[in-house]
Amino acid sequence: MDELDLAKRDMTVVYSERTFALRAYRQRGERHGVIFENRTPLGHWLTPAADPMKCFAAAVAFIAAMVDSSVGPSTTRA
Repeated sequence: MDELDLAKRDMTVVYSERTFALRAYRQRGERHGVIFENRTPLGHWLTPAADPMKCFAAAVAFIAAMVDSSVGPSTTRA
């Protein structure tokens, strides 16, 4: 089992009337991000970051792109 550091940082982001919860946790010296909307984890392509702020910045950019492109999980298309 690889080493998992339980030190984590949480952040809430409201974007375009949608609320997301972000978590950055450290594993093997890198910060990994998890993005939730309505208790559902969202799949993403984000790479690990060196610190939590870079992890959050990448997650917020991902959320903005997802919502702005209208292909998010909560969006239905006609």
